[in-house]
Amino acid sequence: MTGPDATVVVGRDTRSSALPPGEVGKSAFAGSWGATGTIECGGMRSTGQLTGRGDLVTTAAHALYDENGQSRAASGACRFIIAVGGTTRSIALKPDPARCGSTRPYGMAGHHDWAVGRLAEPVTGIRPYRLGLPPSPGQGIVVVSYSPERGRTVDHCQVREVVEKSDGGPREIRTDCTGRGGLSGAAYLTTGPDPAIVGIHVGYRSATPGSAAPYSSSHYTFGTTAERRFKAAVAD
Repeated sequence: MTGPDATVVVGRDTRSSALPPGEVGKSAFAGSWGATGTIECGGMRSTGQLTGRGDLVTTAAHALYDENGQSRAASGACRFIIAVGGTTRSIALKPDPARCGSTRPYGMAGHHDWAVGRLAEPVTGIRPYRLGLPPSPGQGIVVVSYSPERGRTVDHCQVREVVEKSDGGPREIRTDCTGRGGLSGAAYLTTGPDPAIVGIHVGYRSATPGSAAPYSSSHYTFGTTAERRFKAAVAD
């Protein structure tokens, strides 16, 4: 998990601004990555994406639930903000405690930090991401974020390790992607014109978060795989 202004660079900063705000939704980029949007919930801003169909949004659990295990919607309405056809839509988002790794993600292992929410109405004109096969170490991935102010930012990076867990749930993914505040909940996507979700970004672990450093056991970004219980929650 990350603070609102924190940034960690693993190796080097590989992010690029794909499109300025006024152009998001108007080009081929929107066809590939248009399902990514911003979640605002109880004063917290995170990343989420349409997944499987137009009214389901996947994200990190801590984007929707606070340190006490309460829905952030209790302290402020949750909304999903997305660019559609050159305009910005803001749609009510309802957290579903039955569709998440944990309603108390703080202090738990990162592979519990995923959630699925339902929109008050479906988004049309955007192709939702599909779920892909489990990732492998060395696999290239794309991490996309969007905000109405900055437009869309894209990071091409790599899965470095997939950590097996014994509880039958999703596994933790460790990457060399750049992490920053507001990126929590962003999908780890496959490369190519038909991206699929292989994981969800959670945050970073670093002994030196203010400095760029090579990937190591003490300096990496991490998330959870989109498999097992996660996959069942999207399909339900």
